[in-house]
Amino acid sequence: MDAKPPKLIHAAVARIRGEGKVILLLRETAPYHYQWYMEKDGFEVDTAVSAPTVEDALRLARHQWKNDSFRTIICGFRYTLPERDEHGCNALFHQMAASYANSGKTYFDEELGNNCVVFHASEEAIDLWHRLQQTGRL
Repeated sequence: MDAKPPKLIHAAVARIRGEGKVILLLRETAPYHYQWYMEKDGFEVDTAVSAPTVEDALRLARHQWKNDSFRTIICGFRYTLPERDEHGCNALFHQMAASYANSGKTYFDEELGNNCVVFHASEEAIDLWHRLQQTGRL
């Protein structure tokens, strides 16, 4: 039986010379260690980009792939409940997945200590979520 992969935190896309369009996946491999992986032929290959926080990992990825049209995948907007804030904030992939996995889209966010909901995820994010579910890589 295959081991469960590390928790998927976020996803991005880049157009890398010689590779074309690639999917980049940010995974939490250990407490305070976030590692970027590149999808190649249905497998994930680790990259040299890692950091102790999600924010640092995103910053370093933007720097690493700045000439490769790096962009994060739009995973919607996260709102806290019961009173939704007016604008929400950008959701990470794992927050979108937790929300969209429930029929009511409400999930408990452990970091915030509140129930949350995510709306308006892109088709690209939802398609990636379904594909990763089917291949057991969530």
